[in-house]
Amino acid sequence: MVKKLDFILYYGLIVFAFVLPISIAATNIVWVVLLLVWIIKIIIKKSENFYTPLNYPISIFLIITVVFSIFGLNFFKSMKGMNSELLFIVFFIIAINVKDFQHVKKIAYFFLISSALTGLLGLWQYFSGQNLYDNVIYGKTANLISMFNFRAHGTRSWMHTYAEGLLMALPIGVSFLIYSKKRIIYYFIIGLIVSGIVLSYVRMAWIATVIIFIIMFFILIRRKKNINLSYLLIPLILIAFSSVFLPKRGNIIKRAIDFKDPIRINMWKTSVAILKDYPIFGTGMKNIKTIFPEYYEKLGLDKEYYKLSHLHNTYLHISVERGILGLIIFLSVFGFYFYYGIRKAKYINNFEKYFVIGCLLGILGFMITGLTEHVYGDSEVKITAFFLMALTFYKSKAVFFDRDGTINEDVHYLSNVKDLRIFEKSASAIKLLNDSEFKIIIVTNQSGIARGYFTLNDVKEVNEVLVNKLKENNAYVNTVYVCPHHPDEECFCRKPKPRMLYAAKRDLNIDLKESYVVGDKQCDIDLAKNINIKSVLVLSGQGENVKGADYVAKDILDAAEWIIKNENEKK
Repeated sequence: MVKKLDFILYYGLIVFAFVLPISIAATNIVWVVLLLVWIIKIIIKKSENFYTPLNYPISIFLIITVVFSIFGLNFFKSMKGMNSELLFIVFFIIAINVKDFQHVKKIAYFFLISSALTGLLGLWQYFSGQNLYDNVIYGKTANLISMFNFRAHGTRSWMHTYAEGLLMALPIGVSFLIYSKKRIIYYFIIGLIVSGIVLSYVRMAWIATVIIFIIMFFILIRRKKNINLSYLLIPLILIAFSSVFLPKRGNIIKRAIDFKDPIRINMWKTSVAILKDYPIFGTGMKNIKTIFPEYYEKLGLDKEYYKLSHLHNTYLHISVERGILGLIIFLSVFGFYFYYGIRKAKYINNFEKYFVIGCLLGILGFMITGLTEHVYGDSEVKITAFFLMALTFYKSKAVFFDRDGTINEDVHYLSNVKDLRIFEKSASAIKLLNDSEFKIIIVTNQSGIARGYFTLNDVKEVNEVLVNKLKENNAYVNTVYVCPHHPDEECFCRKPKPRMLYAAKRDLNIDLKESYVVGDKQCDIDLAKNINIKSVLVLSGQGENVKGADYVAKDILDAAEWIIKNENEKK
């Protein structure tokens, strides 16, 4: 039964990704169904790994929102506004049920295809040639095949949510472009996405698009990645296109730099005035529409648009609703996201690295557009943001290797790279596990540091040479964790204590239950037992009298082959 539910969740997330850019109604139906399936799975299985790096900041943000709503202008309105915070459930549904990076790629691929289709719809809306929104000839289909005030809106009710959704898909498309052999497909996808953004005439989305392209370009240059110059030509061609073929709304460059918008400026002035009177707890959620006109009139501002229920700035809106502390906690959620997202990108390579960078840039675009729009208040945009944030922290399985006696010869207190002798089969074994989607993590006790025999820098130098030599043979080690303490210090990281494994779980979102420990000493086998995962003893080091391993391997390659076999038997 659990396998059937996993099957539904696996493909349900792909369906969710496809409908996300197209229909908020379909999106809501799919995520609610997935939630129900997930709840049933939890009840049957009676356990679930709910860990994500954002659990604590999200929980604190929700608690602060509820508590501060008690002191708001209208408690019942505020509680009604809490419905929008339920969308955080989407983040957990995705983050906890995504299986591995292969699953992520499938999900992201359908998200890109759907985003490209909405970009194509934007082009169709423009080249229909007329504003047909109220045209009786087309009836109910008019809003689908027309421009909204000569601005593309796809299937969204407003062009801003349309542009902001496409903006977050854009860097994901670029990450696929970098590593795809069929680049022409992704040039086409990116071109359609950028076209939709351009035709929306949302200026901050334009600015964020340029920023994303520039950041991605410099990341590629820094990493000496070969790129085609046409990568940069995509936005330039579309800007030129807009200047020539979009006379109805004027030159894109002139419009992008024109921020003399009295409506927004007046709204922000009013927001600051409200915040001065409600700095601690804010007005409470959903109370802005009630109090805003009063302050607007006090300032003697133009009466036009003074009844808007949002403040055209995410950060001002959060501040006015939930106070300064609420804003700080809100920003901390994204601060933790970027912190752990960047750390994860540091420890992974190739397509995975650029995919995570793409997610990070998508959320950066979300935050940039929040300077002039209340993006956090648009459910379509918010769900897309949670979607990317969840995909950033996809789960991975790992093999935790001891170093000395397992990967390389056990030289007593190894501290000099001249004494480093890597076993002949180590690169082949690690590459085999790389190809099977395992993260490779070295965990090593180095008490010689505490004993004064060598320094932490000496150990780092040896580890760096080891990792680089393996990489030369196409074997990739994600990271190395070192315990520098003396056995008598009773630290929490020295094997068999599991702190180094928990650090890997935090940094790479490792699913420890699906992982393995490989080593040549009793402490390695006991480490695996301490967190109830499988262990492999290798006889290439000091392992002859070690007991309790799930498998005894003659060397590291034998260990890797057994792990692959064991994984295949589970399927």
